[in-house]
Amino acid sequence: MTLSRTMTRFGLVAAAAALLLTIGLAAAGSASAQVLPAVLYGKGLTAGQTVGASIGGVSCGTATVTSAGEWTMNVETNAACNPTAGAAISFTINGQPAVSNPPAVWQSGGTPPNVATGYALTLAQATATATATRTATPAVTATATTPATTSTPGAVVTATPAAPTAPKTGNAGLLGEDSGNGALWLLVGLAAVAGAGVAARQLYGRRSG
Repeated sequence: MTLSRTMTRFGLVAAAAALLLTIGLAAAGSASAQVLPAVLYGKGLTAGQTVGASIGGVSCGTATVTSAGEWTMNVETNAACNPTAGAAISFTINGQPAVSNPPAVWQSGGTPPNVATGYALTLAQATATATATRTATPAVTATATTPATTSTPGAVVTATPAAPTAPKTGNAGLLGEDSGNGALWLLVGLAAVAGAGVAARQLYGRRSG
């Protein structure tokens, strides 16, 4: 009777121990299967700057640089960027693309390869592409300019007509010839009168003698 009771108690204890062991193993298995966040951090930046992390162009989160120039962030497995093992992580500084040294990838419980310094971020340098632009030189066109005549308001221009030239007629020629002939005949008449006077005086003297 006593042995039977003892065996019964031992069975109960063993069953309880087995139950606890099962629960413990289940908890341990669950913990080992849990996905941990990736830890991102770095230093050497300016206090107040904003560091952004993204995967595939989707933001995973941001962090503000401390007064010591350090930053840190955790990227959970359920982050908006939907991280997967080995996914490349891109960074920005104040919204500008940044280069990470070494390159960062997401891993469950992952940390930077260099645990002491973390990820060194520098702004990406924009590459300027020089484009040769041909500029056409406009052709020079010679334009003849006629000087404009400036008229003075109120000025009256009076045109004086030239005096007409009287045409030569036959009468005018005859008048000129008649004037010359008249003078000649006047001289002949005077000579005749003078000769007549001289003849009269001679005749008178003869008679008186």
